Amino acid sequence: MAADALLRRDWRDGEWPGVMLCAALAVTASSGRSWGERAVLEAKFWLRRRLSWIAVSVDADADAMVLDVRGTRRVWCYDFVHRGRLDLATRDESLARRLANLADSLADAGQDTHLAIHVEKACDGEVRTVLSMTVPSRPSREWRRDARSGVSRLLSVGRTPIIERRTYVRAPDAVARTLRVSHFAPGRESAALERLSDELSWLTLSLHASVLPALRARRVTSRAVHRVGSDAQLARSAGFRWSARREWELEGLRQREQVVASGSALCQWALYLVVHASSLAQLRSRVHELVEITRSVGLQLDHGVARQAEWLAFQLPGGPGW
Repeated sequence: MAADALLRRDWRDGEWPGVMLCAALAVTASSGRSWGERAVLEAKFWLRRRLSWIAVSVDADADAMVLDVRGTRRVWCYDFVHRGRLDLATRDESLARRLANLADSLADAGQDTHLAIHVEKACDGEVRTVLSMTVPSRPSREWRRDARSGVSRLLSVGRTPIIERRTYVRAPDAVARTLRVSHFAPGRESAALERLSDELSWLTLSLHASVLPALRARRVTSRAVHRVGSDAQLARSAGFRWSARREWELEGLRQREQVVASGSALCQWALYLVVHASSLAQLRSRVHELVEITRSVGLQLDHGVARQAEWLAFQLPGGPGW
């Protein structure tokens, strides 16, 4: 629109306000989204209903948990048999390796699979670690199948009403806010997860992975390398210099293609942090404390303003609607 208004001689005066509005909406805000994207999120928030319901049931025949939120999804849950604390910083290398092998096996099976690890402290003070998958499987011996283990501390078996606000959700017995990690500082992932795992008394960590089938993963990685590599060749032939950051990204894509070609799974990852509290004042204090902690370990958070009900569903076992 802007180019058309500049190049035409007979442009109308009324077109310029539209051009200026589009330019303003395209500006990126501090959250990483453009002002236009934020306006769309706010409009959707004010137009949808505040009250929603999350239904949880147990399918005894399949020994699975059934979630009815943003569609119906059957999830198989496995409770971790604790012999000490599960370390999400991957110091327990044997357990991490077995989970990686499980993801590779699911990719080779040729099915789109969603798996997640949820770590939280239950009301009785016991730390719970749950592995959830959208297909039945047999993980390693540390995991015991238990359909009820995937029920979040914010929910219960049956229907739970959820009231959404711009920055939190309210359940019958608590309030909660869901945040998403948008960026890790390079080389500090383990330290960040270790620091967060110390706050389990009021924090739930949900690490999600969407596992792509092996054949599709190979196609995706090869196309990405071809596309970015072609752009690099065209830029160099035209006399432009590629920045070090773009070169590093291209090298990362090449390494990823080699790893996937060797048989490793390609996953889309997301880490959600759910802060629980009994009152709104306590919730705000804990969120402020969490933001300070994440800054000290090099994490960037997306606060999920106007998306709390959606993100609460995303971090549940099976990632409904993710």
